[in-house]
Amino acid sequence: MPIKNWLIIVLLFSGKLHAQDITGLWKGRLYNDSTKMYYKYEIGISEEKGKLSGFSHTWFILNDTQYFGVKEVKIKRKDGKIIVEDDKLISNNYPVAPAKHVRQLNVLTLTIEDSKMNLAGPFTTNRTKDWAPLTGHIELQRKNDFWNSSLVPHLAELKLENKLVFVKQEKERQQLLAKDEIRKKEELENMAFNPKKIEPGPVSTTPAIEVEANEKTLSPEKTTGKIELIKKQASASKEVSALKTKNIKNNNEKIQPVLPEEKKEIALSPSINPAPAAKERSTIAPLNKKTIEAPAIPFPQAAAQIKERVLEVQQTVSFSSDSLKLSLYDNGEIDGDTVTVVMNGQILIAKAGLSTSAISKTIYIPKDQDTLQLVMYAETLGRIPPNTGLLVIRDGRDVYEVRFSGDLNKNAAILFKRGKK
Repeated sequence: MPIKNWLIIVLLFSGKLHAQDITGLWKGRLYNDSTKMYYKYEIGISEEKGKLSGFSHTWFILNDTQYFGVKEVKIKRKDGKIIVEDDKLISNNYPVAPAKHVRQLNVLTLTIEDSKMNLAGPFTTNRTKDWAPLTGHIELQRKNDFWNSSLVPHLAELKLENKLVFVKQEKERQQLLAKDEIRKKEELENMAFNPKKIEPGPVSTTPAIEVEANEKTLSPEKTTGKIELIKKQASASKEVSALKTKNIKNNNEKIQPVLPEEKKEIALSPSINPAPAAKERSTIAPLNKKTIEAPAIPFPQAAAQIKERVLEVQQTVSFSSDSLKLSLYDNGEIDGDTVTVVMNGQILIAKAGLSTSAISKTIYIPKDQDTLQLVMYAETLGRIPPNTGLLVIRDGRDVYEVRFSGDLNKNAAILFKRGKK
């Protein structure tokens, strides 16, 4: 291939990457050169009127407690790179106060492999009077399931999720779908309760026409006989109709409601009928207060409506050990989410309130059992629906993180399948 043609193709491809839409949720990890540790990292990128903006979210687990930080970031394109710079820290639960005036700068390169979009590159922090610069590396991939992210639930709690245009558009789309479903349901209900009325057809006049024709064509004797027969039939019909009317009237008279005797007595004035009241008082035994017990209030059962809700498998996890350690966390700001965990139809954890501290349970799996089903049943939705949580699964040295989402109509399910060792 001539060098000129090759150069044109490279330039066109480069231009395509430069113009590529990068809005959406990017999930991955951040590696810190100083601590030698990986941290979960997400960026939400929005574009409005040609201007890029967004938020970042970093989180990690230390001693079974989840820590996070949410920042507002500035985003721009420069020399074929995506530059992401911290603007301000808007929410965190760090165990110590974060360093002031420290800003992180990401210089990321966009690549596309097998229709998957990736952002990767180094990051640095600025030097301050008290802190030396940090360095590291970031790897991100664009995802569509942003409701299962860590970032969006935090922004929803802070009432900032609409600042991400792609979240706002999806919410509007879901609202339109919900309105359309309600409209269709109302139409079906109207059809069920208001069926179309069948208009009565025109009264047939055939007998009268036939009589008139017969009178003109038949002899006087035959005509007279026909007329007499029709008169007798009409008279009989009137008698039957009168009899039916009389029966209906009689039936209506029989079913007239009669007030019960006790209701009549209650309606009377005590001055008019004092004797029965006195008699009633004399026959009623005094109550024994010690024998009266307060009615038992039934305690709501965990996962009471699990069969009535739709089951949605949100992830499949492969495992190899005979035991798994499960740790549950809230997937955003702590807003009162409560879940019941059901494993293969048996309640494993009942009505657990999710927070940044782990709710842990170790399950032991028989060697002959290769499949498990874990159902996350939302007992409450907290202040911000839906019910979202993070499930961390430790399978020996392997660690898996599953973010689930459910509501009062849908249960989140996670399938576990034994893999080959």
